[in-house]
Amino acid sequence: MKSFREFLLEMSQPIEKKECDINGICKVIKEYESAGNEEKILSVYKDSKGLPTIGHGHLVTKESPKIFSDLNISQDVLAGKAKLTPEQADQLLKRDVQVRLPQVQKMIPNLATYSPNLQAEIASEHFRGMLGKSPKAVSLINKGEFEQAATEFLDAKDYRDSLQQKTGIAGRMEKLSNALKKEAQLRKRQQSGSQTNQVSLNSSTLQ
Repeated sequence: MKSFREFLLEMSQPIEKKECDINGICKVIKEYESAGNEEKILSVYKDSKGLPTIGHGHLVTKESPKIFSDLNISQDVLAGKAKLTPEQADQLLKRDVQVRLPQVQKMIPNLATYSPNLQAEIASEHFRGMLGKSPKAVSLINKGEFEQAATEFLDAKDYRDSLQQKTGIAGRMEKLSNALKKEAQLRKRQQSGSQTNQVSLNSSTLQ
């Protein structure tokens, strides 16, 4: 599996040469966006906010025609006269990942040091636009206060509305919250292990 750090070093490579496996980020996004309906994503559809979307979470905007042209994807797809192929959907996702991951890196400078699971969940929520809506959670993440960030991230109107309306947004947000809690536990175990090793080393030195 390609690491996030390796991905950043290979930014200059053509999209078609990139493997969409950056610490599982693409896999997580594909699972969330297609939700088991691979056929749906091949045409323009409405996301949970009612916005036109296609492929694995590509928001259709005024830039989309040029993006499709650059990827040699027919404009008929955007016009509803044709469908993406699964390969084109993957190509579009790789393009979006290539563009957006540096944005995530800018928001979370230490992203590459986190566990692969947390990296994937952070990237997914950034792509969905929710991470940027929670500056307090972002600040706590950057301070290494993962448990507090986990609680703060769910203290949001989107989360409460999703619970009430029983949409999938709450589940996605909970996965990031859980990943943050696991990161906190991982760091505690690492710190405890480091302290134990230091005590053992000091004890050996005194003998």
